Amino acid sequence: MLKHGVSGDIISTTNAGEKVLVEVQQKKDKFFKDRVQYYLSRIIENQVHTSEKYELPRLYFLGLLDFEMFPEEPAEYIHHVDETCHGKKFLPKIQKVFVEIDKFFELENAGTTKDDNSDAAQWLRAIKAIVKEESAPEKILQNETFQKLMDSVKLINFAEELFNVEVKNMTDLQAEHEEGLAEGRELGFAEGKAEGYADGKTEGFAEGKAEGYADGKTEGFAAGEKAERAKADKEKRDIAKGLREDGVPMDVIIRRTGFSKEEIESL
Repeated sequence: MLKHGVSGDIISTTNAGEKVLVEVQQKKDKFFKDRVQYYLSRIIENQVHTSEKYELPRLYFLGLLDFEMFPEEPAEYIHHVDETCHGKKFLPKIQKVFVEIDKFFELENAGTTKDDNSDAAQWLRAIKAIVKEESAPEKILQNETFQKLMDSVKLINFAEELFNVEVKNMTDLQAEHEEGLAEGRELGFAEGKAEGYADGKTEGFAEGKAEGYADGKTEGFAAGEKAERAKADKEKRDIAKGLREDGVPMDVIIRRTGFSKEEIESL
């Protein structure tokens, strides 16, 4: 079973019932690691809910990164991240692998991974050829699996089923919003610290005031609209009630107020 999301996220289930989650991340995100844990937790929760037992199948996470996430390892482009205790994996069933795509091709251009014929390297070359619509290297085309991939994969055939349904509406918009707020706070703090506490406080107050004003204006406008509607409705009801008490014909009251006969009689 394979599910695709519009952002490139994929959840699949192997014949053995193992879950594979693939996340394609194009931009460095302050909360990316948090979201990885969240996505995995949602899959685990659904698995337990479905099977009604805590025994989990193997769960694999593959992060295809279009940015550098591990600068401290300049010669490595594949990173296995495990939770360990006393040098041993705490839960081997859950495996997380991050692949820095750009770093691989930088190493290849430098000659470091030029002779890397591992499955991971071949897959990266095949994916790049597909996404960039480039001619695949000859050693890729010699492989039957990659040949079928090159002949059959069309990005436009990806289904429009949202991956975020699987993680209860954790949308990219929410992630971008949180990332923007975090970057704004960090930038404001750095600028304020550089220019002095007083200036920073002034700027921070101005930014906070602007943001609060915008949010408050939106909420206030909505509340104001609701209050205006309620006020207008009450005024119409008072008019209808007064016209009825003055003996004005029912059809005239209906025409003047827009209320039904039953609504007017209930006043």
